[in-house]
Amino acid sequence: MWKLLRNLLLSAGVLALGLKLALWLAAGQQAQWVASSLQRWGELSWTGASGSFDGDLVLSGVQFRPKPGFEAATFSASSLRLHTPGVLWLLRRAITRDAGVPEQLGVYLQDINLPLLRKIAGGNAPLWFGAQSLVPFETFACGGSAGLEAADFTSMQVQPKSPRLSIDYRYDAAAEQLEVDLRIDNAPFAQVGLRTELRQFTPQMLDDAVARERVRIASADFNFHDSDFLRRRNQFCARETGVDVDGFIDRHIAAVQERLKASHIVPAEGVVEIYRELLRGGGEIKLLSLPREDIAPAQYDTYDPEEVLRWLNLTARYNDAPPVLFKLFFLAEPVEALAGIDRALVHDPLAEPEPETVVVRPEENPVLATTIGTATKPPDAVPPPTPPVAVPVPVVPPAATTARQSRDIAPGALPPDAAPIAGDTATVNDAATIPTRPPAPRIDPRLDPRLAGLPSAPPPPPGSTAALVWQGPRIDRLPESKTTPRERPFAVVSYAALEGQSGARVVLITSGGKEIEGKVTEVSAAGVTISVNRESGQARLFVERARILEIRVARRG
Repeated sequence: MWKLLRNLLLSAGVLALGLKLALWLAAGQQAQWVASSLQRWGELSWTGASGSFDGDLVLSGVQFRPKPGFEAATFSASSLRLHTPGVLWLLRRAITRDAGVPEQLGVYLQDINLPLLRKIAGGNAPLWFGAQSLVPFETFACGGSAGLEAADFTSMQVQPKSPRLSIDYRYDAAAEQLEVDLRIDNAPFAQVGLRTELRQFTPQMLDDAVARERVRIASADFNFHDSDFLRRRNQFCARETGVDVDGFIDRHIAAVQERLKASHIVPAEGVVEIYRELLRGGGEIKLLSLPREDIAPAQYDTYDPEEVLRWLNLTARYNDAPPVLFKLFFLAEPVEALAGIDRALVHDPLAEPEPETVVVRPEENPVLATTIGTATKPPDAVPPPTPPVAVPVPVVPPAATTARQSRDIAPGALPPDAAPIAGDTATVNDAATIPTRPPAPRIDPRLDPRLAGLPSAPPPPPGSTAALVWQGPRIDRLPESKTTPRERPFAVVSYAALEGQSGARVVLITSGGKEIEGKVTEVSAAGVTISVNRESGQARLFVERARILEIRVARRG
């Protein structure tokens, strides 16, 4: 009896050792498959590979070194675990040397380090999000620091840990459907999740532009769950700035809005309120998108961003509260808060045309004139300086300076180093009061940037090696992009353009993230009166000029 039991134990041990050896070999084979799959983008290295009895492949000391052009994909991790369908699947795949894309796989990275995150966070203080906490707007209005440090976390009684990244996907080749579930667990700060479902997806989309055009997003679900870090951060920053928690939250939201405005973005009022609720009570924010499937995501960058946002049908929900429409306004130009809008707008189809540009004729350049044969007689009012002056500006012929342009220049408005305009009596009389320019050192014609690239001799015979250097240096322009962004469905006009436009239908974007649409009733220096539609009829709304960030008019046709 004891002998039989001993034999069974020995047999079980031998089988376990054999299975472990087989899993080790299979793990090494699959690790090489993973490395070869990523070879086109870079080199994946690891210090050890092993297989577990549940069929998982474990790589330790993982590091990915991308090729030039893919530097954003650089990462390292203490371990990488591939969760496979099972041990039999792993052994069968190793034996058959299957190199196809698995229909189901999970990737788990421990202690991951992504240098790209620090670049995305930005170089200006404060950063868009914490480099370690990954919390958006971590130090906005928190004393001006670029980011929280270890001493700050200690003061908050927070012990940072290395983040964990997990990616699970399921691919149905017959239905061309891919489901991806991405999660980042960054305790004790927050957990971030993204789940998306793609249709008409094929692995060929990595190389085929036609395949990328066929891909559609069926749904996307994003969630951000606070791990009580925001409450600790609010209390810490309130102490640092000498205000209470509510006062810091108000300052924080104002700072976030100002940074977004500088990036042409204004969040809608409902979006700001959801973020305020998250700051006050913690919890979770969920974003759900059910996009239109008749437009390919690969074409989104050719459309107006606000139009794309409408197609995404994006809604936001705080905890179990009713969802609101997640809306952002993308301004035409950066703006300064409450500073008026005239300087912030560049597209003004209703305003008066800009005045003509006044061209001031520079002093004569003998070096350039004798080289290219365009020397002209200098103006009589000011004799040519001695020695000759070489300045890096083009020579303007006398015909380019008209009497109307000369009258546009007020007396004394010329810069100190500008030459007087020939044929203008008022300007010539004032020339005596203009200080003379000190003589500049003579520049070797061979080093004059205006003469660079001009041939100095007849062209050499065809096929000669001298033809490679005869023409000299030149600038080659890159071809223009074939994908032209779509024109925005509206025109941005200035405040002055509204005068005399009574009855015109406009959309006003305010500094608080409100969108006011209606007909212009009255325009004054203080603001605009808009007639808007209400359920009970027409109503008039007065909007202060200082609150207006952008004025939009629908394009005709």
